[in-house]
Amino acid sequence: MKTHLECFPCMLNQALEAARIATSDTALQREILNKVMGLLSELRLDVSPPEIARRTHRLVRELSGNPDPYKDLKQEYNTRALALLPELRARIEQAGDPLELAVRLSIAGNVIDFGAKAGGFDFDREWRNAGTARFGIFDYAVFKADVLEARSILYLGDNAGEIVFDRLLIEALKQNSKADITFVVRGSPILNDATLDDARFVGLDRLVSVMENGNDAPGTVLSEIRPEVRALFDSADVIIAKGQGNFETLSDAPGNIHFLFQVKCPVIGRSAGADMGKYVLKAGRAG
Repeated sequence: MKTHLECFPCMLNQALEAARIATSDTALQREILNKVMGLLSELRLDVSPPEIARRTHRLVRELSGNPDPYKDLKQEYNTRALALLPELRARIEQAGDPLELAVRLSIAGNVIDFGAKAGGFDFDREWRNAGTARFGIFDYAVFKADVLEARSILYLGDNAGEIVFDRLLIEALKQNSKADITFVVRGSPILNDATLDDARFVGLDRLVSVMENGNDAPGTVLSEIRPEVRALFDSADVIIAKGQGNFETLSDAPGNIHFLFQVKCPVIGRSAGADMGKYVLKAGRAG
């Protein structure tokens, strides 16, 4: 997915939010915004939004001297989500289709996004209402058939906190599928995206193999990820891609990709074919 003109105001707002989190120095915040505006004026539109966001957030980190502005927020939502595990596991066990509810909860976790939803979100309402949330696209039958038959699943994670809800889906997959599952996180901090430290904190490394992709884009830029991860991407029977950033970077990519996310942006909604606020489970080979 390429960048649209509508993306630029959002990126500038993201940079302002990140600058305010990274430093309380208003003069430095202004300097960061000036630098970001200069950068945005020079960038091409034929790359994906996460590739541009990577550069703007690098500027925030470099100029503020803060290597991980969202560290405390990531820890907060990892901890809050972990506290919900017993209740959510009980809900999944009692569901008519436990795998479907695990999918829904995984997508509910995608609300924890300090990039696209910098203005705020209602975390508790989201997970409580996941069972009745409305889908814009619901390719669940294809997804279920694919994961049950798969021998290998590559799971591309998104945000901290959200990965606890991904853990629930992985637990359901392990109960229903014999596939070898690998979970992938970002190679270094960007926004509130999950890194290896986050995955270990929530216990994903005790369930499946966890790898970092070697890159700091808030998505998966195939030309830049670690060769080992690219090899898994090319060979996996099923790829589960969480979040808008993975959709933006992989919507035109090869492979049997299943995208799971909430629509938080009208540009992405138009590209995916779903309205704002809707859940999306979009199978790359559906139809």
